[in-house]
Amino acid sequence: MGCIVRPYNQKFTNCLCPAPNIALVRCGQKVVSGPGAGAMLTDNAILLISDHPERSEDLADRLDSLCGCRMIGLDDQSQTAGSVTAVVTDVGFRDPANIERMRQLLSRPRASRAPIVAILRDNSHLERVQATALGATFLLPANATVSDISLALGPTVRSRTAPIAPAENWSAAQNVENAVSQFGDMFTAAMRGDVISRSGVESATMSIMAAIAEAGIRHWLEIVWTHDDATYQHCLLVTGLAADFAATLQFAGGDQKQLIRGALLHDIGKAKIPLAILNKPGALSSEELAVIRTHARTGYEFLRDQGGYEPDLLEVVLRHHELLDGSGYPDGLAGEQINDLVRLVTICDIYAALIERRSYKQPIEPARAFKTLEDMDGKLEGPLVRAFAQVAKKSAAPARAARH
Repeated sequence: MGCIVRPYNQKFTNCLCPAPNIALVRCGQKVVSGPGAGAMLTDNAILLISDHPERSEDLADRLDSLCGCRMIGLDDQSQTAGSVTAVVTDVGFRDPANIERMRQLLSRPRASRAPIVAILRDNSHLERVQATALGATFLLPANATVSDISLALGPTVRSRTAPIAPAENWSAAQNVENAVSQFGDMFTAAMRGDVISRSGVESATMSIMAAIAEAGIRHWLEIVWTHDDATYQHCLLVTGLAADFAATLQFAGGDQKQLIRGALLHDIGKAKIPLAILNKPGALSSEELAVIRTHARTGYEFLRDQGGYEPDLLEVVLRHHELLDGSGYPDGLAGEQINDLVRLVTICDIYAALIERRSYKQPIEPARAFKTLEDMDGKLEGPLVRAFAQVAKKSAAPARAARH
């Protein structure tokens, strides 16, 4: 059963679709397809938009069993006129032409606040961001069943992902303290060449999720900014931003945790960098910069040799300084060579570096720091940067009250 990772936040009152676990019956609407058919679409019907109609025929039949369905292809001249209960898209979101056509087709359903369910062909982070930016109110994987879709369109929507409880019901301050302590243990273990405790990684991850959920990103930043150690401050800033980014994008719980783990460990290789270089105030020499740049591969090899870390997490550690135009390091990768999880962490990493607070330099204000991200067009993923705008805005807002 696929997870609904972005629940619709309004009740859906005009759909005649049955709730899950109730026998499905046809609603009796006339189902029409083909060019020019939009005006004939009757009330309470589902519009299916597909970039490969032949592939989507079975899906259309299954949707028809809910409330009636009309399918159009991206190349059809018919628009989304007529009253629709909901829209289901079975379209790849990586093709710019597809994205532009979908923006046109979804303008009317968005305006009428009809639920839009996006079937994701590869279920990547980038696809999720693109679909959400176009107005999708539910995201489902390609293997979603009719029950999944029925649940998404039902009058009472519930996420399939179990809520994440704060670690031992701690306050936000206690969760921050635990995360800082666990990270310190990880960094010390890496300095000594010892095995990093996986339970410590999980404990820190859960505490970070809980602290961000309870008190928000600004509260997290204000506590972390007080940390004297530059590397600790940076890594914890990146991790908190990543946690809020994942929550803002409403990733499923497992995806949120994987992004947080990657952010938490992304700079673990700095444990092997001499402190005189690591904590040097001011500019580094070219020789010192070359040493600093070894941290990505050093951290990757350290975790790889321990075993048990997923390939996509190891990619974050190795590739978080790679840029889409090939100007990054350690290997000058470009474009599709850089996976989506890396792209997300890279944005958080750069933003964190800009807003860090050090005794020897003034921090950059969040609005200006975000403008720097926008100016890196071609180096960073544009849709992801635009999605990060919400995180940047929250990071500039006053901290909300936390439970003590």
